[in-house]
Amino acid sequence: MQISKNISSWLTKPVAVFGAGVSGKAAADLVTHLGGKSIVYDEKNTDFPTSFTAGQAIDHNLVIASPGFSIDHAWLETARNAGCEVIGELDFSSLLWDGRIVAITGTNGKTTLVEFITHSLSYAGLNAFAVGNIGYPFAKLLTKHNSPDSWAVVEVSSFQAELIRYFRSDSTVWSNFSEDHLDRYRGMEEYFQAKLRLLEVTQPKITLIGEDVEAFFDVQKVTLPKSTYVMRESSFRIPEHSIFSLKPQRKNFQLAANLFCFWGYDPELLQESVKSFKQSPHRLSPVGVVDGVEFWNDSKATNFSSAEAAVKQFQKPIFWIGGGRRKGGNIDAFVQRIGHRIKKAFLSGDTAEELGDQFKQSHVACQRFENFEDSIKSAYQQASPGVVILFSPGFASQKPFRNYSERGNCFENIVSDLKVNLKLTPKY
Repeated sequence: MQISKNISSWLTKPVAVFGAGVSGKAAADLVTHLGGKSIVYDEKNTDFPTSFTAGQAIDHNLVIASPGFSIDHAWLETARNAGCEVIGELDFSSLLWDGRIVAITGTNGKTTLVEFITHSLSYAGLNAFAVGNIGYPFAKLLTKHNSPDSWAVVEVSSFQAELIRYFRSDSTVWSNFSEDHLDRYRGMEEYFQAKLRLLEVTQPKITLIGEDVEAFFDVQKVTLPKSTYVMRESSFRIPEHSIFSLKPQRKNFQLAANLFCFWGYDPELLQESVKSFKQSPHRLSPVGVVDGVEFWNDSKATNFSSAEAAVKQFQKPIFWIGGGRRKGGNIDAFVQRIGHRIKKAFLSGDTAEELGDQFKQSHVACQRFENFEDSIKSAYQQASPGVVILFSPGFASQKPFRNYSERGNCFENIVSDLKVNLKLTPKY
């Protein structure tokens, strides 16, 4: 691992790490791995300093900020005013990485694309690692492995893209773009600009974007960067009976195939690798059938477009389970887009009341529930054979669930209970 003079000068003072979560801990560990010292600051965790002042800022040359810190956060302004270098964990890591980097962003499906590309590269006999927003920090990988012949396939969120300055990639993919994170951004334009920064900074040899991304470039009157290709319908064969035969994932396979062609690999390799590929949990997938009623878990669908894509997948009657913590966006328009596709909505969470009002205005049957578990059981009680009970919430998780995984596990556990003892919840 080569440490540049720039990084060496940053490490002459302790590095300030903002955020004590997964990303922050990995950044602090990497600093230690390099022989430096760090001080972690966190606004909520009282195990660490919970404030950051101008007096503290002068003790640091470098600040590594976790994705939860927006670009205009007061702590970042304090650090900049004190002359500190302010970067994200991805920036710091990429400066130290000796291998190739593939950067993947998009509103939906980027984790699956990252995992599939990593899996397929490994299937081809290469050292490939999935890192970034996927849940495994790039910095953590660097404390364990770093070699010129390795590939880092990096999932980049808009939050991470906001802060990048030094991050470089050999290939960049912006798969799709739709409404999300409007609780952080003041509108779609600001969300677009955060994603766009990845393309502007990384300077890849090739950039692939989806058609809906191109459409927003046109709306914003922004010129596509050099070496950017728009992924349109292609002739690559979609493997039958795989997750990529589902509409939400078809474009991901096409993007991966185009990348492999650019890298000089036979895209038929993907046809083989897909046989051993396993998608991460809580993406649109069947949970089971109970008394002729299908249950599908799509807990990762935390925005409108992902929920809409799931609803469009089915021709059978749908009992839709949705609601949760709002992330901005137009609920009225969302309900109008999915209302005609579902038979009944079963709602819980902070948005249940507003969703219910909109469904009623659209003359779509709906019920509100105090808790998530009751919505599932009621949907089952009312369902007849041939109905699909689809949990694709369209909103972020909230208490008592810490994340979409806990929420999805709860859904699957309830379905398992129904399988074990049908009499536990009698149907009428």
